Amino acid sequence: MILRLLSPLFALSLLVAASPAQAQTAANTRTVIEVGSPDFRPYPIAVPEARDMAGGKTTATGTEVTNTLRFDFELAATFKVLDPKSYLADPTKEGLAAASIKFTDWVSIGAEGLVKVGLTETGDSLKADFRFYDVASGRQLLQKGYAGTLKDGRRFAHTFVDEVIFFLTGSKGIFRTKIASVRKVGNSRELWVMDVDGSNLRQITSNGSINLLPNWTRDGGGVLFTSYIRHNPNLYSTPLAGGRPTLVSGERGLNTGGTMSPDGKKVALTLSRDGNSEIYTMNPDGTNLVRLTNEWAIDTSPTWSPDSKRIAFVSSRWGDPHIFVMNADGSNVRRVTERGNYNQTPDWSPKGDLIAFTARDERNVFDIFTVNPDTKEIKRLTQDQGNNEEPSFAPSGGHIVFTTTRDGGRSQVYIMAVDGSNQKKITDAGGFNTPAWSPYLE
Repeated sequence: MILRLLSPLFALSLLVAASPAQAQTAANTRTVIEVGSPDFRPYPIAVPEARDMAGGKTTATGTEVTNTLRFDFELAATFKVLDPKSYLADPTKEGLAAASIKFTDWVSIGAEGLVKVGLTETGDSLKADFRFYDVASGRQLLQKGYAGTLKDGRRFAHTFVDEVIFFLTGSKGIFRTKIASVRKVGNSRELWVMDVDGSNLRQITSNGSINLLPNWTRDGGGVLFTSYIRHNPNLYSTPLAGGRPTLVSGERGLNTGGTMSPDGKKVALTLSRDGNSEIYTMNPDGTNLVRLTNEWAIDTSPTWSPDSKRIAFVSSRWGDPHIFVMNADGSNVRRVTERGNYNQTPDWSPKGDLIAFTARDERNVFDIFTVNPDTKEIKRLTQDQGNNEEPSFAPSGGHIVFTTTRDGGRSQVYIMAVDGSNQKKITDAGGFNTPAWSPYLE
């Protein structure tokens, strides 16, 4: 990811009006930082309270918008959100326009970027004006307006953060994606979907059965999952909006871990139709079943490489469960985890460079690791904070969602950067399992 600070060439193509001389000067002085490099530092950004355009006050909707903006920018790890207690500017005297902003006050606290938001609430309707400024030059780099209802305030904030991230980095933001997970409801386990910050949690199955292992369809419009609706663990799909599940695979025995290839042409899954758990592929409608593995040991938990040419999976063929990789036709099988004695739940990064997985350490505690499938280099991401399991990559490859028992035993959903830093809790209710991050939805 490349972070462009003071990026007037992009600004010129969007909203900033500048003279050729100004643009040339700024272009010669812009700073380019590669995230993850020794020179990288988070971009300091100030996010003052969103205010009502009529009275200048802060409303409940304004507080929700502000909190969402700050959470998203912090989670992105590209930014350093400055403490509001450090702000010198008087919010009652500053508006949205550059002429009303005292930029020296923002420079004094170390801000390089500034977000200003004005809201107009009329009954249940909401109009929002979001602006992003470069503090040093005092220039507006980005402006977006949104209209909807009061319930849309959080969504507007997610959308604007994605806009700022794309503007500065050229990479898509993740804040309009969603996370599917399993949660216990009475005696059943149902599928739930939430936003990246844990908000808008809603149930998408309600069949009173045991529903397991959600994975998204390629377009994000539905979820594949295993369910005991018909008493056998069969593979189903259901639309994101909810509704009657569609049977995808109902072979005798296990039909689990269904995951669609990134090109949308195949589904990989685990079947035990012949008495042993093996990896198969099929068309998304359940036709053209092809067996890929044929071992005495258990083979399970397939996950696709981003080019749909390889599959990582778990196998105990060498004794303990380890992560293996094979071609999509089942050829060229090789082991990629050479350490540990219990490695499971792999998920292949959309960037292709890493596979995240759960491993049990010498203390019988589960933690999350990554392995490079080509070099076999392993890195540990969690430690000494309960059991951490079931990683799933964001579509950007820059973040991982996972479950943890660090907050008193009940499994909560957390998100962290791909290097294990910036770990943030996004649920409070607890009891979640096997989270799966959606593809880009917009």
